Amino acid sequence: MKVFILCGGSGTRLWPISREEFPKQFARIFSENSLFQESVRRALSLTSEENLYIITGKKYEWIIKSELEEIGIKRAKIITEPVGRNTAPAIALGLKHLVDEETPEEEDILVLPSDHLIREVESFKGAVISGKELAKEGFIVLFGEKPTYPETGFGYIKLGERLKGGYRVERFEEKPDYPRAKEYVEGGKHLWNCGIFLFKLGRILKDYQRLMPDIDMEKDLETFLEGFPALEDISFDYAILERTQNIAAVPVSMGWSDVGSWKAVFDNFERDSDNNALRGDVIPVGVRDSLILSSENKLVVGIGLRDFLLVNTEDVTLIVSKQDSQRVKDVVKLLKERGDRRVEEHVSSYTPHGVYTLLDEGDRFKIRKILMKPSQKTPLKMHHHRTMHLVVLKGTAKLRLRSDSSFLHENESIFVPKSTPYSIENVGKVPLELIEVQSGEYLGTDDEELLE
Repeated sequence: MKVFILCGGSGTRLWPISREEFPKQFARIFSENSLFQESVRRALSLTSEENLYIITGKKYEWIIKSELEEIGIKRAKIITEPVGRNTAPAIALGLKHLVDEETPEEEDILVLPSDHLIREVESFKGAVISGKELAKEGFIVLFGEKPTYPETGFGYIKLGERLKGGYRVERFEEKPDYPRAKEYVEGGKHLWNCGIFLFKLGRILKDYQRLMPDIDMEKDLETFLEGFPALEDISFDYAILERTQNIAAVPVSMGWSDVGSWKAVFDNFERDSDNNALRGDVIPVGVRDSLILSSENKLVVGIGLRDFLLVNTEDVTLIVSKQDSQRVKDVVKLLKERGDRRVEEHVSSYTPHGVYTLLDEGDRFKIRKILMKPSQKTPLKMHHHRTMHLVVLKGTAKLRLRSDSSFLHENESIFVPKSTPYSIENVGKVPLELIEVQSGEYLGTDDEELLE
């Protein structure tokens, strides 16, 4: 079995923990692992590393490599989209790689979101095994969580004719209002749509050929990628599922949630005797039925709260009543209109060579902490509007300044003038930690000229 893990998304609904440069699949909310890492581990309960295909955008590639390295995954394949084009083109890109690898048409393909929560892994595995029998009969197979309450934030699947191991899908239902959601739950013929797909390679290639003829699997990969930005921005559900036949659904109770709001986080979090979901350095006084999450170095005290959600990060504190949790996206929209960087990035940001953490900034200065793994190196670059002062806190750095190179050790520093080419390399065996002090008339990210 080949497994596609779709790892895109803009990360607005769980802001401020989830942001455009670091969306929710990389957040560690429910355990020490991220939602992405848990998705990988679930996939490995069904297949081996070399059968994993992570389909993502270029800006997440380095985070994914780091996340895979943390859990010891070395042979998974990372496929990067030239631009984000929604799930139908993303899946097509994965299929193109399988075609080029001459994968047999009878191969099972399982498509998983990277940002969903599934608490009952054994139930998930059992459902997939049942689904393989339906896929063998030519069905595209979906997986539906048996609804436990009238949720208005999920799409639903209406079940039709009974099949061996599942049901034929009668139709898809959009997110309903509360009365209809209540009717769906009480009627027993609807499932929450989990957004997980299973099919044979040969079956799905025929659907793409018929329904999305602009996607030509016969092109060489380079030509395919060149034409990728021109593909229709459309979901797999709208492009394929709602326009094809022979779709089946397997009912399952696996503790699934798409974690689409902070209320959903609360609903799926382990809670204390006062029905509070707490994480981090938190002191609740007279607090009930609330979620309080704090970043590692911040103390949060809640007093007399009822049905509140309080999320504290290094640079943002979100306070919202539970019933208004979906309105977080309105705040994100407002911040985008203002050009606020806190929509896009955290205090810490990831690059191919390390992690940068903003410590302080003001008029004409910025201070960052840099963490570089062993053997990593920045490209040769220079800035025209700022000077740089670099101080080594830990490890050994090799600094190239113009055409000269020198080694810097703990408590040693160097000054980089404006318009001076430089690069940093960690030549030691331990992570390299530096403090970077920038000073100048303009400190924007576009004041960087790459020379390599």
